[in-house]
Amino acid sequence: MGTTLSTLTNLAIYIALVVVGAFIGSRKGVRSRPLVWVGKLQFVALMILIVTLGVNLGANDEVISSLGQIGLAALLITVLAMVGSILFLSLLRRFVLKLDRFGLPRGSAQTQEQEGHTAGKADNSLTKWIVIAVVLGMLAGRFVFPPAVTAHCGTVINFGLYLLLFMVGMDMGKQGTLISDIKAAGFQVLLVPVAVCAGTLVFAALAGLVLPLGIKDSMAAASGMGWYSLAPTLLAPYSLSVSAVAFLSNVMREIFSILFIPLVARYIGYVECAALPGAAAMDTVLPVVVGATHERITIYSFTSGVVLSLAVPILVPAIVALPF
Repeated sequence: MGTTLSTLTNLAIYIALVVVGAFIGSRKGVRSRPLVWVGKLQFVALMILIVTLGVNLGANDEVISSLGQIGLAALLITVLAMVGSILFLSLLRRFVLKLDRFGLPRGSAQTQEQEGHTAGKADNSLTKWIVIAVVLGMLAGRFVFPPAVTAHCGTVINFGLYLLLFMVGMDMGKQGTLISDIKAAGFQVLLVPVAVCAGTLVFAALAGLVLPLGIKDSMAAASGMGWYSLAPTLLAPYSLSVSAVAFLSNVMREIFSILFIPLVARYIGYVECAALPGAAAMDTVLPVVVGATHERITIYSFTSGVVLSLAVPILVPAIVALPF
């Protein structure tokens, strides 16, 4: 009950920050100004958030100790789950949503304009900075900062996330297309988390065919959808080994998402970026998605993250209860 209440509270805060930011950004006095500092501040805040995430993970003895014991199983499950979620979402985008790789209706004038802007904002420089930030953060958390400092990482992450979500909302408002983007997405946007979930579980099951864990336990480990603080807790009464794999796998999913979203945006598609982080598409990884794609993809990423976050407390026990 406490976990569910905490999840709903966080969702309310995130939604409120994005909405308030969008409202302020849409004001005529704000839209008429260039506000170059907003983009620079957003980049700095994003780097601080990613470094802090790295510090938090590097200081976590459970993460470090799990790398050698269960790292291979967690890695295979994570990679296949992410590939599956991208594949399923790509099929949904092309054949059901009928969107081009920029997340726009096929053949629209906006598509031609987007093509003329060298694939939007996705570029390899963002990947470079993200890799540097993650590596430096983990090294600092492991070898430099004492526990008295790393204990405050959660607070820094929360406030950094609040600031980034507010600025993402401002960007959406300044674009002046928020309402049209919501209308364009429609109720079909709810199919995005369904595709992500299906792709994750199907390909995790494939991993189970070659792992000692088996199909069911591999699916259970992946069913946290990137929520590494909840899934292991739910799985611990069932199996401590599966809980450990789930923890490391979901940690990997968030880190790999941060690293590879710019590449997916550039070479596969904007909407597919929402598939990589799973539940984290609504919070910690949302600024990375938007930074590598376009503000209109916020609708897909945020909605997918919200639905998957609400589904995890139901999905994990449901898979554990499967009769095989």
